[in-house]
Amino acid sequence: MKVKSLLYTSLAASLLFASCNLNEQPVFDDATQAFIAFSATSGNVFEAVDGVPDTLKIELYCASVAGISASVQVVPTDTAYPESQRAKEGVDFKIEGESEIHFDADNRFATIKIVSIDNNVQGGNKRFDLVLTSPQGCNLGANKRFTVSILDDEDPVNMLIGNYTATAESAFQGSPAETWSATIERDFESEDVVYIQPICEFGGLPGSSVTAVAATVDAASNTIHVQLGQPLYGTDMVLADLNGNTSGNLIADLYIEGTSVRFVFRSGYGVPVPDQAGYWYQALQPATFVKQ
Repeated sequence: MKVKSLLYTSLAASLLFASCNLNEQPVFDDATQAFIAFSATSGNVFEAVDGVPDTLKIELYCASVAGISASVQVVPTDTAYPESQRAKEGVDFKIEGESEIHFDADNRFATIKIVSIDNNVQGGNKRFDLVLTSPQGCNLGANKRFTVSILDDEDPVNMLIGNYTATAESAFQGSPAETWSATIERDFESEDVVYIQPICEFGGLPGSSVTAVAATVDAASNTIHVQLGQPLYGTDMVLADLNGNTSGNLIADLYIEGTSVRFVFRSGYGVPVPDQAGYWYQALQPATFVKQ
């Protein structure tokens, strides 16, 4: 039923597209549709270590056909966060770049740099927002707020944040090994929870379509725990061990040496086909994730 539903949706979309007049070119009206926005909505920067700062480059742009002259104010604010989590300019970070950004036909993109400051205190992660305001010459786009997280370099959980290359032998006899790209992001409302996305790829889905799974980091034992049964796509396709169990936890051993980070699962896992015993969308032997 699920495949049939997707087929009908695609067919309806194609019929709708076919009914359009392909001779009519879409028109972008600078006077009413031009806008300024951030290229992304969030980013991370580590505290400076031993006096060496970390830098986050934040891009914003003016979407315009003709390259109109426009400007916008960029204002830092921390009021969205509890006092203990607020990053303070001049204490935790400094901003390199003008507070008023100008755009024209030759300058459609701009960059703001956030440079971290090391206060030598394990005070936890801090956050603030950059907000676009007071546009002149055009509107603001949807991405008008950018959240900056300043990661405490004394917190070992932060070492996991980043991009990874994952590899695993297939549990399907005769199938080649699997390699895929993954990312880990932190839950800033928790002291020890991160999100792995994707923990595996399957069914021809791009990794970005696979739902991230929550994982708990035990820094004392250098292990990562991932609860089985978490949904990976929709509600039916869930994470299971190779016995088909969807309760309990997968455990991975964590190895951190300087800036080198990797973790290795102790057992295999996969995605069973619902209500089809013995059939799997994906089945992997223990996977290894290496930070890039």
